[in-house]
Amino acid sequence: MHKCLPELRLYLIGSAASLILVLASFKLFGINPALPLSYTGDAIVHYNFAKNIEETGWWWSNPRFGVPTGQTLLDFPLTENLQLLIIKLLIVFGFNWYESVNIYFLLTFPLVTMASLYVMQRMGIKSYIALPLSIIYAFLPYHSLRGVSHLFLSGYFGVPLTIFAAYRFAANKPLKPLELVITTLLIASTGAYYTFLGLFFTGMGGLLALVKGADKALLVNLAKYLVLILGLFFLNYLPTFVYTQKYGANLNATARSPRDTEIYGLKLTQLLLPVEDHNLALFTKFQKRYLTYGSALTNENQYSALGLVSAAGFVFLLAWTVFRYAIPTLDKELQLKFDILGSLTLAAVLFATVGGFATLFSTYLNPTFRSVNRISVFIAFSSLLAVGLLLQRIKSTKLVMITSATILLVGLFDQVSLGVMRGFIRNSSDYLTLVKYADKIERISGSNAKIYTLPFGQYPEGSDKNIMRVALLTDTIVWSAGSQKWRAANYWQQQVNKLAAKPLLASIIREGFTGLLINVKELEPMKLTQLEQELNMNPVQDDRKELEFAFYDLRPYAASHSVQYAPTDVFFYVSGNCLYNQISRFYCANNGSIEFENVSNTVQTRVLKLTLEFANGQTEQISLNVIIPRGTSRYLLSRTAGEQVFPIPASVPVWPLNIGYPTFAIQDIKLQPF
Repeated sequence: MHKCLPELRLYLIGSAASLILVLASFKLFGINPALPLSYTGDAIVHYNFAKNIEETGWWWSNPRFGVPTGQTLLDFPLTENLQLLIIKLLIVFGFNWYESVNIYFLLTFPLVTMASLYVMQRMGIKSYIALPLSIIYAFLPYHSLRGVSHLFLSGYFGVPLTIFAAYRFAANKPLKPLELVITTLLIASTGAYYTFLGLFFTGMGGLLALVKGADKALLVNLAKYLVLILGLFFLNYLPTFVYTQKYGANLNATARSPRDTEIYGLKLTQLLLPVEDHNLALFTKFQKRYLTYGSALTNENQYSALGLVSAAGFVFLLAWTVFRYAIPTLDKELQLKFDILGSLTLAAVLFATVGGFATLFSTYLNPTFRSVNRISVFIAFSSLLAVGLLLQRIKSTKLVMITSATILLVGLFDQVSLGVMRGFIRNSSDYLTLVKYADKIERISGSNAKIYTLPFGQYPEGSDKNIMRVALLTDTIVWSAGSQKWRAANYWQQQVNKLAAKPLLASIIREGFTGLLINVKELEPMKLTQLEQELNMNPVQDDRKELEFAFYDLRPYAASHSVQYAPTDVFFYVSGNCLYNQISRFYCANNGSIEFENVSNTVQTRVLKLTLEFANGQTEQISLNVIIPRGTSRYLLSRTAGEQVFPIPASVPVWPLNIGYPTFAIQDIKLQPF
């Protein structure tokens, strides 16, 4: 009991300090945590998850978005159920959708600090060294640069446990049963990337031990660990698995290119260089010179900057691994720790660097995990462990405490700057104007409002995120925005979008839409002009300096043109090994299916017409009567062509090579009345 009290006190101090520091940094840079911390790009998707939890109880669906069929987001699987449960708990306690996300983000700082403290102490690092280094780890540039846009990556509190597990396996001292369960549960429930990289590090740790000699007990323990992680990960992934079994695979939403692994690879220069807009002007010039003259691939990989303290540990570990025999002899235990940490760090660099082993993995096995630069947060923790172990060699307690405190101050000055905080809202006027605009639309639209949005967008990776900025600020309106990419609603919207202004308006009014919101900055000018001329009314515009949105109440138009409500009973789309070429065809490898969603209360009969085209130039016309039960059903297509295959279509953004080459193409799909 007495032993637990000092440790508990240490965790409380670390948590309180990190929370105070992050709130102080927000105050310093003019960021208001009472408003959305960021309200653009991928941050919108995370706020969408929280809005769905607030309105429906969980993240993956909401009938108010993505109509006519409603929003379902399971094509982009989230296995971060632990983080989502924290957000749900905050909503249960009375916080709204954006407050819960903001608070969760703030909580990631003490959570990371506590996880780091736990591991550093288990590695034998004294508390007065572990505490400042853990705070430094919580304030890596990676943390705030990921921010709300990559909200769940910001919750990297499972990473220290991963490194600890890898170390224990490498030292042939597997985790105790309780540690094993907690570690695997945290790793498997905090995201696919952290699970994948966790498997990599643990596997490397096991290999490091096995090369010293085969050990049956170690192999059994390592297998238990890996199987447990994979099993828990599959449980987190299970909703998506069930969904794709019922509704068909959607390769159009999730295909990734192996070459992306090089584009988003790790770069040594970006690990070591400072971030942009550093507190020191000299450092900023140093970084900008690299960006101007030396960098060929700059994207999210620049978020991997380690900061001065972690970079020092990183350089030491590489030097130790290469020159260890020239370094003075240390005691065996410390030498073993440096050996393992150095080997893990070198393996991480060789795996994730541009052109590294991850590229081979993506090209020949699976390209899903393309942004391997995210391994930097693992490298950072190993590096800080090395710094802590080096500080322990200072014999004077007073000197080491002073040194640790100095390192903390230097680390925070280095890692918390305008460049790191640039992703957060620092001027809330645009957001508050948008809130007023959404409220105005809601008042004008009245009850039972249903708003169609243009231009045609795709979600969650597409232009719909911009219009969802307005949709999320409403509580009663039903929106077309936010429909899952190339599923039923999205495919229907794409077909409607091809129509000229008058039939387009007629189609959406028959479907029950009472309003039209246009992003005038993104809709093609000719289409915008045609709609304005056809509607012939003044829109409700937002009040910002640069006009972005225009809203039209369609009820007067519907009345004057006698357009009656006649909603669609059956929606359809293509699934399976088929990818859309963004123009008119679905290219399929051996099999695909037409998926039907009958939203009526009765069985429907329709005439399905489509054309199949083959690589030899032949075509096959299909016209048949299909009986479509309520709910979901499908018409399967299977065509093999031997060596008669299409080359990879240049018009398909990404073609997954593991499904083979396309053997047929589907075009001119129509579902007509019987």
